[in-house]
Amino acid sequence: AAMLGLLSIVVGHVVMVGVMSMTPVHLQNHGASLTIVGVIISVHITGMYVASPLVGAASDRYGRRPVMRVGALLLLAACTFAGTAPGSAHTQLGIGLILLGLGWSCTLIAGSTLLTESIPLHQRPRAQGASDLVMGMAGAVSGLLSGVVVGFGSFGLLTIFAALLIAPLMVGSFRPIPARAPA
Repeated sequence: AAMLGLLSIVVGHVVMVGVMSMTPVHLQNHGASLTIVGVIISVHITGMYVASPLVGAASDRYGRRPVMRVGALLLLAACTFAGTAPGSAHTQLGIGLILLGLGWSCTLIAGSTLLTESIPLHQRPRAQGASDLVMGMAGAVSGLLSGVVVGFGSFGLLTIFAALLIAPLMVGSFRPIPARAPA
């Protein structure tokens, strides 16, 4: 279960960082003003955090895996909306980026909770620190590679690659958790 939690955290963060970091480039390449770029990134960041209390409550009420699945579906919808939007379709890109933020929130909160509750109490600080390190490193690599993909391909291609990364999380979220051996 801890590995599924970590997978949720990493996949959500990689998809979010990759798509978010190249959205301003995509917009500016199509003539968007800095004001438009700022508004779209602002609504994205709002999507990341505004629903956090509700996501946490949903994770407690409905379970970690269902919230991870919702997050994965939101990330997939975000890739679809943003990836099919021409650079001049600011509203469509804004919707895509809000969905991206909400999907990230779901995968991060449900994944972090699953990871933490799956680890013995005395190992939790180390596990959470390792999780944060892996998440940060994966995000850095995603940001770097997203520029390469957009540079040699397109923003749409980037969102296709990002969408493909969601598949392991969806598959993993449906796999049964093996029973623990009695202590």
